[in-house]
Amino acid sequence: MFELVLVICLAVRPDHCAIERPLSFERYPTAIECTHNSYAHVVHWLMEHPNWNVRQWRCEQPGA
Repeated sequence: MFELVLVICLAVRPDHCAIERPLSFERYPTAIECTHNSYAHVVHWLMEHPNWNVRQWRCEQPGA
């Protein structure tokens, strides 16, 4: 299983970043499916968190 991992930074403080693993998003059986479907989830997350920017995102296995 693979999950979406976001590197997020505050819009007003781009040097203040964190890693977010949104639990509300589904997990995918393969890295390809995760990568293919994650862009929509990234956009959705950004719409719900307007004070943050997504600097990077990736798919990885939980606990990795």
